[in-house]
Amino acid sequence: MLAATGQSIARRRLTHVRPGLWRLSGRQADLAIKLFDGSNAIERFRTEAALYRELGPVGAPVPDLVATHEGAIALVRTWVPGLTLYEHLLADEPPNQSAAEAVREAWRQLTNALTPWDARIQPARRRAARRKRRMEVGAVAQAVADCFPTIPAEAIHDLRETVATADPAVLPLDASPSNIILDGDLVTFIDMELLGLDFADWTYGKYVMAIDAAGAVRSLATSHPDEPAPGIDAAVTLLALARAAGLWDAPRIEPEALSGLLPGRSLASRRVLQCLGLESSVTSDSG
Repeated sequence: MLAATGQSIARRRLTHVRPGLWRLSGRQADLAIKLFDGSNAIERFRTEAALYRELGPVGAPVPDLVATHEGAIALVRTWVPGLTLYEHLLADEPPNQSAAEAVREAWRQLTNALTPWDARIQPARRRAARRKRRMEVGAVAQAVADCFPTIPAEAIHDLRETVATADPAVLPLDASPSNIILDGDLVTFIDMELLGLDFADWTYGKYVMAIDAAGAVRSLATSHPDEPAPGIDAAVTLLALARAAGLWDAPRIEPEALSGLLPGRSLASRRVLQCLGLESSVTSDSG
């Protein structure tokens, strides 16, 4: 496998990290070797390699691409030190304001770097994607409304519309806090093998939320001093409510478990918190 990717193992140590990923350690540099298998492996390999190849040189927060081998369906990139955002969110001491600002800025850099990719999308395809994504967000909102009848339907509707008003953009679709690595204030997005059209705030909401061992929601958005913007606020609120409702084959949790974990800075999310009896979790700058 290493020969196929063109990497020498002389004076290096190879460590298995997880299925499909190895770390090749040496004196001068550490590398990550990733093999792709399963459905659409070639397409996923080409997508991730192309993103690293094109986004890295323009300053996007992604690893440097070192080598690829299509026959082995493998790529080699720089190893990124640090812990994942998922690990930080589950720690006893949650990420601080500095980390939240660093992740937010890195997200801006990433989405800006993807602008040329976005410009290649034909209008008809974008319209079709917008209809599909609105239906998906609408299905989540309906499930939340069914689970929480004490929340006025128009409040859930406002969350959905705030999330799904903008046009979708080309974004990484495997949005998970496990795919963001923090090393101090240095932020890197990894595992970008899935690319498609989705709402930016909805995708960001998925990146900055995690579920702990007790099934409770942890969110980076509450650490932003003046953010999140209404779209992110609505996305985090709707995703957290969906988790509390037991969507995606997860057990239900009590709404009280969301206290202090929702930003509560938009009008729609403040109404939701009030209806759930959680208005005390709204920060003083929420107006």
